[in-house]
Amino acid sequence: MPITRRSFLRQVLVGGVTAVMIPWTVPASVLGAIRQKELSGRLSVCNMHTGESLCLRYLGLDGRWAPNALSRLNRLFRCHYDDAVREVDPAIFVLLDKIHTRLAACKRPINLISGYRSPEYNQLLLSMGRGVAKQSYHLKGMAADIQIEGIRIKRLWEEAKRLKEGGVGQYSQFVHVDVGPVRCW
Repeated sequence: MPITRRSFLRQVLVGGVTAVMIPWTVPASVLGAIRQKELSGRLSVCNMHTGESLCLRYLGLDGRWAPNALSRLNRLFRCHYDDAVREVDPAIFVLLDKIHTRLAACKRPINLISGYRSPEYNQLLLSMGRGVAKQSYHLKGMAADIQIEGIRIKRLWEEAKRLKEGGVGQYSQFVHVDVGPVRCW
């Protein structure tokens, strides 16, 4: 399909609005964490439902988001049930990086069991009695259920809990982390 002037202008406008809405720098506390080697600025994540993987630098040493990294991560963290993509809170990426770095997990990827969850999928899980929250942080793009091969679930949970940067829940096969209020279960 040929590009018309109208479609070109629409793309430029949408891209420009998106660029203005994305926070281009991270909070000073994150920049300090980079300097103190508390996080790497890189993520290696495998979506367990889709089989897709990403290994990328999402954060530069200057504290700026790497170009296209957030959109690529948003796509990877999409709802596997209906492929719905939502803008994920970048703080979850920073939290995952901190956990991974503190565990010295090196080249082992973070296995993502659940990132963003669409309202339809959350409702389905509720109706199946899966014990999900009605107002889950997954619905807001602020949570991830994870595991790392070779790292015990209990150790992963303990390290995430030590950070005191959001909610942390331990389950038999994964750990839930979110960037909501500090709490644990």
